[in-house]
This record gives sequence, structure tokens and C-alpha cells, in this order.
Amino acid sequence: MNEIRSLPRVMLGTWPTPLQPAEQLSLQLGCPLYIKREDMTGLGGGGNKARKLEFQLGKAKADGATHVITTGAVQSNHTHLTAAAARKLGLKPHLVLSGVPGKEKHGNLYLDHLMESELTFVTPPADRPPLEVVNEVMDEVASKIANEGGRPCIIPEGGTDALGTVGYILAVEELVQQLDSFGLNQQRILIVVATGTCGTHAGLVAGAHVVPNSFDILGVSVSGTTHIKIGKTARVATQALHLAGYEHVVQPEDIRIDDRFMGAGYGEVTEQGCQAIYTAAKTEGLFLDPVYTGKAMAALLQMGHSGQLDKYAAVVFVHTGGLPLLFHYDSAITSFNNVKVR
Repeated sequence: MNEIRSLPRVMLGTWPTPLQPAEQLSLQLGCPLYIKREDMTGLGGGGNKARKLEFQLGKAKADGATHVITTGAVQSNHTHLTAAAARKLGLKPHLVLSGVPGKEKHGNLYLDHLMESELTFVTPPADRPPLEVVNEVMDEVASKIANEGGRPCIIPEGGTDALGTVGYILAVEELVQQLDSFGLNQQRILIVVATGTCGTHAGLVAGAHVVPNSFDILGVSVSGTTHIKIGKTARVATQALHLAGYEHVVQPEDIRIDDRFMGAGYGEVTEQGCQAIYTAAKTEGLFLDPVYTGKAMAALLQMGHSGQLDKYAAVVFVHTGGLPLLFHYDSAITSFNNVKVR
């Protein structure tokens, strides 16, 4: 991993993040469960994007950037963490948010305002791909900053590119060491993670190709079209491996995605996801969100209840963060207050 360690990097998180046994949820799954607490990275409200931003903003600082521009939904975890990282490094954040904000500022948007992020809201027309539109707006913002004498850095949606993804190759190396301390080295392990823009999933896949452990990796989709996500995950994983100095090519058939738990689409609350939120809270005091981790846990709980985890020595659930989302979706989640823990 010498090539990774030679890349420009800024330290934004506290590493390693804990790997915690979840004994009560393990009883529900019929398999030992460990939670990789990426929600405890120590940056902003916590979350997986900190690993990506260390490399992306390391390059930005090396290039003399003064402003950081990125995009996401109005309640994006990624944009809030990017703003937090920018402020920590003395850079100015500009967030291009897709959607219309409500009258009151809740959740991640509230944190964006606390950091005095520059905000541009975009409502893409129905006849154009939303990402294409917001990318154009980011380019326009960058041009304006450059014309005013600044040096902008654009980070893609979700922080998903090869440079950010190498952070999760290192995360897998970290995880191997932690599993060894639990006596789980060289055993078959399932890693479960929510899959949105595919970068964290791709980094886990890439990392699994360069460590000796036997990992199966399941991405639980929260948005988009599955065959497109499979191709993107394989492509980004391969690019990250090449950047890290490895020649391996990840094939689409290496990527496993479960798309049965996304509901009506990105940001849409589901009953299964809310049931998983209640279950994790009532059994472990663990807080999940309805956009990402709740849906991923819903998939894992169904696997446990149907006996699909019997072949694994343990499961690692990657908690990617999202706590501020609970304070935006509170009423939607509590509308399922008749949900019972099994």
C-alpha cells in the first residue's frame, strides 16, 4: 500500500474507528454481528465520507485550493461532512444541493447553515439527468470563484472517485487487524454496507482484493438502477486499485447488490427500514437513519431471519453515519410507531 501512503493526505478523522460486537442483534441474526462504527470518525456529525475527504482534500490543499465545491441532496451527509472538512482546513465550502429546502432547517441542512456554507439549490428539469444539471452548476460556481481570484476544487457527488475510494482500501486493512483481535482472522466474513453513489462499496471490494481474509461484500442499494450501480462499483474499484499500485481488474460479476429495500427511491422512508431503526435502537442503543443504514440493516435482518447467514463466521455491518437525518425524518419514522421488535 506504499502508493496510497505516498498520496497527499490530510488527517480529518480519528482512526481506527471502533469495531463493536452487537450481542443483542446477534441473537436476532443467529450469527455474530460486529458494527464498524464509521459514524464515529470524529469529523462533523460523523460518517464514512471522512475517509474519502482525507485524500481528496489532501490533493486540494497541495494544489493550493481556496474553495471546495460539492453536490448532493438537500439532506446530504456527504455535503455536510465536506463543509465540515473544508472549515477544519481553512477552506470555503460551496454546496450545490439538488432539491427544494423546507421552510425550517433540520438535520444536515441545519449543520450546513451553522458552518455558514454557501448554498445553491437546484431543481433539475424532468427532461434532463439530475447529476448532469448539478455538475454544470458546480462548473459555473467554480468559474465564478476562479474569476474572483480563488482556486476552486470540485468533489463529485458522494465523494465517489478513485482518489476518495482508496481511503476504503485502508479501511479494509484496518478491519482485518480488528477482526484478528476477535479471533476472526482467515474466517469467512460477510460485510454489509449501504450503497448510494457506490464509492464506499467500491473501496471495500478493492480492499478485499488485497488482504488475505475471505470477505463477501453485500451492498444494499438505496437509489438508482442496479445494473448501472454494479458497473460503476466495479469500475471505481478497479480505478482505486490501479491508483494504489495494483493491477487487478474488478469484474461486474464480483459485485453483489441487493436492491429490494430501497422502496420508492432515494430518501423515501420504508416500513422495513423503520422497523430496522427501531430494532437497532431497542436492542443495542444503536441509531440508524432511514435513507442509508436503516435500509441496509433491514436487508441484514431479513437474511438472518431466513437463515442466509449460517455459512458465515460473522457479519460486519458498516455504519456509515447519518445521525443528523433522524432529526429531519423524525415524524416520518414515528409514523411507524406500531412497528414491533421481533
